[in-house]
Amino acid sequence: MGGIKKWVTPVLFFGIIYLMGSTSCSNNKVKSESVGEDTINLSTEKSSNIVSLTSPDASQTRRKIILPEFEKYCHVSADSNKFRWIGASNRMFPWVGKNDLTSIFNDKTPTPPRIPSPNKRAMLMIFELANGKYLSIMPLSGEASVSWLETMEDGKLIVDYGTLGTDPVPVDTEIPLIAWAVSDNVYGSIAQIWKDITESELYKGKASLREQKEYPKAMRYLGWCTWEQYHKKISEEVMTNAFDRIEKSDIPVRWVLIDDGHQTAAKGNKMVSMKPDSTKFPNGWGPIIARKKEDKVKWIGIWHTLLMHWGSVSPEHDMPNLAPYLMPQPEKNINKLPKDNQYLSESSAKADALIPKDNQEDSEKFYLEFMRIVKEFGFDFIKTDNVSRSTIEYYGTANAARAQKNNVLSLEKACAEHELGLMNCSAQNTIGMLNATNSATMRTSPDYQKHNIATSKSQILQSVFNVVWLGQTLWPDHDMFHSSDLEVGETMSVTKAMSGGPIYLSDAPTDFNKEVIMPLCYQDGLLIRPEAPGVPLPESIFNDALYEGEKLYKVISPLKNYSCAIAAYNLSVTSQGELTTKITPKDYTYAPAMMQPFNGLWNVPKEGLVIYDWKAQKGKKLENEGFEVNIDGFGHKLYLLCPIVNQWAVVGRPDKYLSPSTVSILNTSANQMSIQLKESGSIVLYSGAGFPLSKSLKFTDQGNGFYLGKPIGKLPNDKVIEVSVK
Repeated sequence: MGGIKKWVTPVLFFGIIYLMGSTSCSNNKVKSESVGEDTINLSTEKSSNIVSLTSPDASQTRRKIILPEFEKYCHVSADSNKFRWIGASNRMFPWVGKNDLTSIFNDKTPTPPRIPSPNKRAMLMIFELANGKYLSIMPLSGEASVSWLETMEDGKLIVDYGTLGTDPVPVDTEIPLIAWAVSDNVYGSIAQIWKDITESELYKGKASLREQKEYPKAMRYLGWCTWEQYHKKISEEVMTNAFDRIEKSDIPVRWVLIDDGHQTAAKGNKMVSMKPDSTKFPNGWGPIIARKKEDKVKWIGIWHTLLMHWGSVSPEHDMPNLAPYLMPQPEKNINKLPKDNQYLSESSAKADALIPKDNQEDSEKFYLEFMRIVKEFGFDFIKTDNVSRSTIEYYGTANAARAQKNNVLSLEKACAEHELGLMNCSAQNTIGMLNATNSATMRTSPDYQKHNIATSKSQILQSVFNVVWLGQTLWPDHDMFHSSDLEVGETMSVTKAMSGGPIYLSDAPTDFNKEVIMPLCYQDGLLIRPEAPGVPLPESIFNDALYEGEKLYKVISPLKNYSCAIAAYNLSVTSQGELTTKITPKDYTYAPAMMQPFNGLWNVPKEGLVIYDWKAQKGKKLENEGFEVNIDGFGHKLYLLCPIVNQWAVVGRPDKYLSPSTVSILNTSANQMSIQLKESGSIVLYSGAGFPLSKSLKFTDQGNGFYLGKPIGKLPNDKVIEVSVK
């Protein structure tokens, strides 16, 4: 029977210091007395652990998890259709319940849009404990295994593991089961899990924190994608017209993603050639790539799935350079896969397709050649779709979990070697996250659907909530959106501004809505980004937002100069009336929750804070009792919180959503301040000492101590501006 190991990080908790052992140094390993042969007890005075088996257990793979007493919890999982789990795509949803783990499985009315009911298997579980602390648990994957958390019918929580293939885990292989952590705040528990993972020898060269990755240069600018407007109806003519209209518009789109619909494919969406469909693109990629311009669309990306196309590769393909690294996709036999038969409605299924061989060497060669061709065509980045579900295409092989790990690592390596940016899509499973070595972005929601309020509510909720667990390792990609979508366009725009991730339009270029787009970026398309991804405030993490009848959902992003943005949302599908909340000084303290390195929560400044309503263009001092916010029906409101220092507070450019991030505060004193705007424009500031004066700006009084300064004449960008008081 495999022995269980438990690793602890050097954290002081209840007066005890535990030292983390290296997996390569057996004398430092700490045997946990709280772990039995068939149980893992988390009701202990420990702070965090990675729990693993030293070798497979032939008699019993399942372990029961003993939980401490808790008041409420959040079960992060996909929908239960066909038992979606490892192939859950982008459909991870926060199912919130009380102190009974079966409570989330009761049917809801109306049925949740996009995600009808929860899967029994969770990607993460968060508990608010009876003692006021927070416990988070995350299942893990390893060299040749994947683990999962599962809620049983009797309400017990278990962790199980397997290969998802026909063979058991190799005898000499360590099996990571779970990582868990307890903290005084919910963000700290998840951050500690990711810290433990990235410092563990088990994940050396695989998992990495967000701060350790290079954010793609193109993604720092505004983009555009073909999908939601044109779907598969793209061609050289469509793309040429789109480039013409983008260039003629006054919207600074700097990159374009050519989505699905370009491929030469056989029946069943099976890839035949890397060359585009000649009936759509008779001149190949040359005319499209030639449209790149230094001051217009500078970067162009291409869409593929992890296995090339939805149906993988056709046996009649015309890609001889890739042929040596492909193998027939195996028949999936439900009787040989007793632990995971999702998507299999019949006893067996045969694909008649090819997939990359299920060994590391051939997988690496396949993706190196695949990405070489992408780069040779002239593309700057690739979006890989259907990543998590690709695991299922290896059902019937000896070890599907290992094959998926090989492919994810190989793609990461190939993109790095060929200097291609990588956008992960439909990649939300344990194997994908724990092997995203270099890539910096991942989709956190299902597809955006234009003019659809119900699905947009769910899409927004998933977009912002999934940052809680994905945001430690990746920047969130909220998907494209139509700026011209009158129902949800502005709310989508604000949400994406708060994310810090890629922002890309999907309207026909003639329909671009400048009022919704330009608050996101500067004139050259450079996005105005937060210091870390926006994340739900603690009270909202356990808020059943789609079924909420009282409270608004709140998301916070840290900005420059110790400012922050808070967006409040009404996402309810059951209440047609007004929802409310209060924004308080305590909310401000959580702004740095996702910052790396994390140096603790912020303190409320001694002189206090101001709050500025971005839409109303009005502000006031934020008092201890808070600022009441009401939203009647679907929608959002955006507020900026800025610290008062020496009687000054700088809101920044009022025409940009994340106003404080448009300005650098160089120095302040009781009656003078020096600031620098990256791009010249008007500025809003607060002065508690009197009316501000400047040789560069003409100020008008907005009330409550706020002043709007407009440039005197044409000012250069990055000009240092001196402001004083009468």
